Amino acid sequence: MEEQGDAIRKCGEGQDKDRCPASAPCKSRSPDGGWGWMVALGTFIVNALFFSLPYCFGILFSGFLFENGASSTTTAWIYNLFLLLWNLSMILVNPLCQEFGTRTVGFTCVLMASLGSILSGYAPSVYFLYFSFSVLGGLSTGLSLGIAFSVLPPYYDKNSGKANTLLVAGGPMAQVIFAPLLRYLLDFYGLQGAALIHGAIILNGLVAVSLFHPVRWHLKPWSHEAPQTQHGTLQTLMPRDKASSPAPSVTPRSTQASGASQPAPRNRSVQRLRGSLSGSLSSMASGGSEVSAGLAFLADEGEESTPGDKARGKNVLCRTLLRVGERIRTDVGVLRQCRCVILAVTITLTQTTFLNFIMMLPFVAKAAHHSLEDAARCIALLGVTNLVTRLVVSPLSDCSMFSIRLSVMLGYLLRASGIAVAVLSSELWQLMAAGVVFGLGLGFSLSMFNLAIVHYMGLDNLRPTIGIVGLAGAVGFPTLGPLIGLIRDLTSSYSVSLCVLVALDLLSAALWLLMPAAQARDARRALRHVL
Repeated sequence: MEEQGDAIRKCGEGQDKDRCPASAPCKSRSPDGGWGWMVALGTFIVNALFFSLPYCFGILFSGFLFENGASSTTTAWIYNLFLLLWNLSMILVNPLCQEFGTRTVGFTCVLMASLGSILSGYAPSVYFLYFSFSVLGGLSTGLSLGIAFSVLPPYYDKNSGKANTLLVAGGPMAQVIFAPLLRYLLDFYGLQGAALIHGAIILNGLVAVSLFHPVRWHLKPWSHEAPQTQHGTLQTLMPRDKASSPAPSVTPRSTQASGASQPAPRNRSVQRLRGSLSGSLSSMASGGSEVSAGLAFLADEGEESTPGDKARGKNVLCRTLLRVGERIRTDVGVLRQCRCVILAVTITLTQTTFLNFIMMLPFVAKAAHHSLEDAARCIALLGVTNLVTRLVVSPLSDCSMFSIRLSVMLGYLLRASGIAVAVLSSELWQLMAAGVVFGLGLGFSLSMFNLAIVHYMGLDNLRPTIGIVGLAGAVGFPTLGPLIGLIRDLTSSYSVSLCVLVALDLLSAALWLLMPAAQARDARRALRHVL
């Protein structure tokens, strides 16, 4: 660990050593471009490929399910088990990437997804889809998307919004590209041929994942002219007016008492913990202007086993599982921070409203005496509006006057307004207007997903927070979704269910009003803990 830290703190290869003060080691900063654009391209490809699985489930398997007499309950369980495992697996992203390496996990997920797609096409029965689609597809999708959303932010500072545009455009593009493509393949090659070609297309994700280099390979030497990042630990806790002032120099009591020279612990977990603490304190003291060697994203590759470890490797699997379990327990600790609770709750609530509104829109159109083709046009218009809004809003986040919190809140309010318009609509143009307004809200809110986590939680907590969001979704989706359906059954009215969705979006916007207070509380708690 000490050798790795020394190597990271050195100047880049070929760097003029005279530019670095002799009294202090060179600091490093994010590349803010360069290979980061290739990483952004890789995240776009991964998102497009893996979002094709949930978006195109109905297109690929509706005929197979109908021919085999699958009930609506069975179909719903296959799809919702996929969503459940998708969200649950996101809590494993950080532990598995630290244990085995980001690209190793990514390659495995691509192979799993490709195999799951191919096996689903050759499924001998409906129940086989529980394994091929729900288990293989759900686990691989959650892990891959968690990697894609966490691998890009460390590469960027001032251009993070522009790079994020590629990341968030992958999902809508999957809806635009794969839906007609798979429909065409089904018509010409049948289910088996379409699934086989789809699985082969997913294998292109191997090329995309290979672009996910560890950021430490591309760090740039820090200079006074370099842009000042706001991803440091203290910056994420303080409001802008307080975060702009110099942070006090903070030293743990244990360090003050024991002095600078301490023997390195033999336990590798303790070494990682000490390195992470040192990196966080360094980031707090310096205002986050350099990329610390102790940050989590610099230690995302699996450690090599020493000869002694291999000699004692009789229980390698058990030790690996214990380390993964320990990291999961550590990651869950971010729930102590109010900012993380607000992020997890609001994302879960709004994702529930999104999925249920898309699901209910055809039924609402039919109840208003419109055809399914009219409902399909509304959904397509919603998707196009969502994509265009993401492409416009995400680059704007690089502007100094842009507020991530206001963008998210505006998105939630627009989504609530779009659903309200759908409740009151009787004409087709009104229903289409509801789709446009809701698509605008999706673009404003979902394009800020990654940027909001980095802004409020910091890079150190990016992967743990993504895992917590997934864990909250795994609890919320199976609970809120059936509850909304139950309300529809009890009231025999889609309008009442839609009003519940409006209330959930408004509640999410209200919770974001509390984000500054949550930042201030977490800042006070963190300073008390350190001092």
